[in-house]
Amino acid sequence: MGSVIVDLLYRGKTKDVFKRPDGNLEFHFKDDATGYMVDGKPVFNSGYDKVVGQIHGKGEISCKFTKYFFELFEEKDIPTCFVEAGTQPNVMIVKPAKLLGLENQAKDFKGSDEIYGIEAVFRNEVMGSWWRRYPSQIPGSKLDVVEFYAKGKAGEPDILMVDDALVQLGMMTQKEMETTKERTNQIGKIMYDIFLKRGFHLVDGKMEWGRDLKTGEIILIDDLSPDTFRVCEGYDLDEQGNCRVNKQCIMTDCKQTSNKAKCPNCSEIVEVPEGFKRYIEAKNILSADPAGLKKLAEAFKL
Repeated sequence: MGSVIVDLLYRGKTKDVFKRPDGNLEFHFKDDATGYMVDGKPVFNSGYDKVVGQIHGKGEISCKFTKYFFELFEEKDIPTCFVEAGTQPNVMIVKPAKLLGLENQAKDFKGSDEIYGIEAVFRNEVMGSWWRRYPSQIPGSKLDVVEFYAKGKAGEPDILMVDDALVQLGMMTQKEMETTKERTNQIGKIMYDIFLKRGFHLVDGKMEWGRDLKTGEIILIDDLSPDTFRVCEGYDLDEQGNCRVNKQCIMTDCKQTSNKAKCPNCSEIVEVPEGFKRYIEAKNILSADPAGLKKLAEAFKL
């Protein structure tokens, strides 16, 4: 395959997107990694939106994982945007697709906004935002659920979408919603078995769906890499699939957040209660950091 001239469409946090003369797109996966800073040092965590540094080889690993899974799903009759690998190990050629969403129909009303970028999340155990929303459940317990989200704007949380809302708002037909949900569930089960054979437990994962510009069919788009799924090592599951080492691995907490402000009456600096937050972390989950990426890449021989 010879080199072609490509035009930059936009730069993302972890990949740049270019348009090719043939109408297809190129994903150029980058070594940039998201997370947060502690004492001036980056803590890599794919659950955060801010780029805090680079991990050598990350772009190539993300590209190879996406290619691996997308080719596998195509074999299982799950349509994707994948066309072929690029000339460089961090480049993938894909079909263009339209993001699922809804234009802002209330522009005269302050605070209104568009809805765009529908993602589906499969969850195999009680973890993350699921537990924060339903804290009565035991962390690490087996779960089998698919949820839809719309992407949040910068600094805003993703929007949890009710199945009926997707249909009512016209983003999908009833049949399309059910098919997309079934395909997400199928993808989760395929990936679960693949990771299990390599000694990992797949906790959850998210993927984006869009419309093929030529056929109008809803297809799997974007990428599927360590930035979009979580696996753990050192797990121990019982016969029902519940984690037996959850008390040693999973840490939870709840805190009342606050902010310091000047008292209008006494002019002193006081703490003002703001919100209530629940926290949940698992030490056995492989983060998208240098060590975690290396283990995953070696397990899949990428």
